[in-house]
Amino acid sequence: MMLALSRQQRRAFERNVAENEPIIQADARFFDRFPHREYRIRRMSRPEVAQLEAARGEPLPPMRAGAARFTLVKQLAPGVRLRIFVPGPGDEDGSDVSDALGASLWSRYAEQHPAMVDREAALRKALVEAGRPPRNGVTP
Repeated sequence: MMLALSRQQRRAFERNVAENEPIIQADARFFDRFPHREYRIRRMSRPEVAQLEAARGEPLPPMRAGAARFTLVKQLAPGVRLRIFVPGPGDEDGSDVSDALGASLWSRYAEQHPAMVDREAALRKALVEAGRPPRNGVTP
């Protein structure tokens, strides 16, 4: 997906991508430590919030009382991950979320956002074509 960003938005987006690199590396380390896991949920990082705001061209709406922003990460294969942003309880950090709950949240999001289903299918197809089947063996 290519966003039509203004020059200013593109610069802000790129700056936030670089600032979010340590978080992306933390996701990679999580899946290295827990190779049986397919999902990780964690609080959304400040650079992710700023990146999303730059892409949208406006600030995110405030969260309702007691809620927080989370990032749900799905690993398709080592080094190949997708992220979605979901609301969650403000008194949690996501560390206790099981893979089953992660899969359920991902599925619910995908039902409402068909473009994510298409993006995941395209990545799975590219993995198969590159000789790197997705971790759960599902092929497009």
